Amino acid sequence: TFEKVLLWSLPRTGRILEAGCGLAQVVVALRARGYHVEGVDWAPETIHQVREQFPDLPVRVADLTNLDVPDGYYSGYISLGVMEHLWRGPEPLLREAHRVLGPRGVALISVPYFHALRRLKARLGLYRGPGSEQTFYQYAFTRAEFAELLMAAGFQVVETAAYDAYKGIKDEIPLRWAFRLRGIGWRFERWLRSARWLDRVFGHMILFVCRKSELR
Repeated sequence: TFEKVLLWSLPRTGRILEAGCGLAQVVVALRARGYHVEGVDWAPETIHQVREQFPDLPVRVADLTNLDVPDGYYSGYISLGVMEHLWRGPEPLLREAHRVLGPRGVALISVPYFHALRRLKARLGLYRGPGSEQTFYQYAFTRAEFAELLMAAGFQVVETAAYDAYKGIKDEIPLRWAFRLRGIGWRFERWLRSARWLDRVFGHMILFVCRKSELR
């Protein structure tokens, strides 16, 4: 589902940026499919590691809230599991994504999905608070919460798709004992990994396919 949405949504022409590319697996995969993709990341050591393996890959270190390109430079923008890690919230990243996209540019942005099970655990007080900026790790969002942030930043949400329910459930419920049950444990684990309907309800991440609005 995730791969299909990615390939269906991205423009076939123009420059595409993966902001927060990490080890650049997505950049490599999309370039192999003919997309004109480049990657940026906060971490110099990560980019150094990528360049050691792929010397010709167009990746560089950059501040994702202040990219070194003119307005409207890209036709596509990808951010997968990045925006939730900014202590002050995703708004600075969304504003910069809007700036660097051309008219009707496409943005594909995924964040952790605050699905029903996670909301229940939050109501029961089973998560620790956000702590300080030094100890903060990430936020999670409902579909409506992040859609509102996108619209405020000047994006129109075209489609959403939650994915990776296996992790979305396994991270919240201790299931190792169930996976070890003789004769049925492996079948249960395989079912969790393959049942696509679970993605819609318990996906670990939710992907937003957006277009830059013509008017803000």
